[in-house]
Amino acid sequence: MILFEPERNTTPRILTGIAAASLIILCISCKASSEFNEDIAKDSIENKPVTLEGEQVTLTEGQIQCGVQSELWDAPSSVSPDRASAHLGANGRNLKFNDDVIIREPGATRPYVQVRGDFPLQVDSITSIKDGEDKSTKLVEAKVGIKIDNACFPQPLPLMGVRHGNFSADTPVVFHLRLEDSGWHVDKIVH
Repeated sequence: MILFEPERNTTPRILTGIAAASLIILCISCKASSEFNEDIAKDSIENKPVTLEGEQVTLTEGQIQCGVQSELWDAPSSVSPDRASAHLGANGRNLKFNDDVIIREPGATRPYVQVRGDFPLQVDSITSIKDGEDKSTKLVEAKVGIKIDNACFPQPLPLMGVRHGNFSADTPVVFHLRLEDSGWHVDKIVH
């Protein structure tokens, strides 16, 4: 007599295999998305306003003239053949400009003004990403601009980085980012 073994239900084993494969794929994609990269750096810098204390932004000749017409600052005046500035007015201070506009001075390649306050930033390019002092920090060099809600500044004003202790229009800004429970955030600007 030949006995036939009843057919076993293989559905639970198939479902377990599919679940395991799905979990593996999910873990791989989570690891890939958690690695720090340029997109995460850009989002971290742009996701909320950054506090700037005495940083400098460059201005164009058109922005300087618009600022005069909008009474943000006085018309530029020369204090010597190699120095010229425009006195900052109350309207300019309301936009968080912090000091007179420097039109011309030795060593400056472009007109600039100091800013102080919280500003939304726009990242134009990431220059480099380096590990910080521990696993929860990164140093990100980037070309960025600050957004100011005023008709004279339809484009973000380029933020100057620091090279050899001096502000430079051609130097990227170095951001110190820290990983917190809610994600990566700008901790400070490094000089």
